[in-house]
Amino acid sequence: MASVTDDSYESIGLVKPEVYVYVIPPRQSATRKHRAADWKLDTPNYICRLKIISKGEKCLIRLEDRNTGAHFATCPIESYPSMAVENVEDSTRYFVIRVQNDNGQQAFLGIGFNDRSDSFDFNVALQDHFKYLKQAKQIEQEAKQTANDPLQQHQPKLDLSFKEGQTIKINLKSSLPGDEQTKKSVKNINESFVPGILPPPPGSTIPKLTPPPGSTIPKIAPPTISPQPSPSTTTTTTTNNNSVHSDLSWMQF
Repeated sequence: MASVTDDSYESIGLVKPEVYVYVIPPRQSATRKHRAADWKLDTPNYICRLKIISKGEKCLIRLEDRNTGAHFATCPIESYPSMAVENVEDSTRYFVIRVQNDNGQQAFLGIGFNDRSDSFDFNVALQDHFKYLKQAKQIEQEAKQTANDPLQQHQPKLDLSFKEGQTIKINLKSSLPGDEQTKKSVKNINESFVPGILPPPPGSTIPKLTPPPGSTIPKIAPPTISPQPSPSTTTTTTTNNNSVHSDLSWMQF
């Protein structure tokens, strides 16, 4: 991993293939922001490709020719938000950037995106760069404090490596013997109940209903079977059986 101050490492945080570039009029007042309505938005002066490049602690906005990739202008950014990149007063898609050449000469240009999502990505890419720098500096400071702390130097480090000849055993079996049979029995119990009714806990019994006080359950004698029933006898037996079954309708089970 490259150091934060390593200028030889260059990363690209954002690429937008099309951005509108405007030559803007000077600011009318030091306290007033730029307004995109003062620009000729329908006729941009240039259409470029935009890149946000991180090089060590430096952050650069580079404008290039969208066809050939030739360098057009560079905006160095030391902090964000700052004078290097400003939002306009009347839109979230347009910005004012401060470009600078190799001789140190500066100029202000207006840039605009065709969609709001592009301007959102532009803001997030700049914020991520400086957030990364802040976190990296905090880590470096904590490392220096730990190195200079005598208590941390003399404290033995925790060694979690395996010793020579040491082995471990890992049981990857998901269930113990007999668990499958228990699961099947529980599944059968659950399937025997109507959906929406909770099954009883394992090992419990369903209590039997007792008849109301003072009532008696009559004993029903089995029907007699004659050896050679005649047609009239069969009709009578059937009638008796039906009457027996109809008498059972008042019982509670």
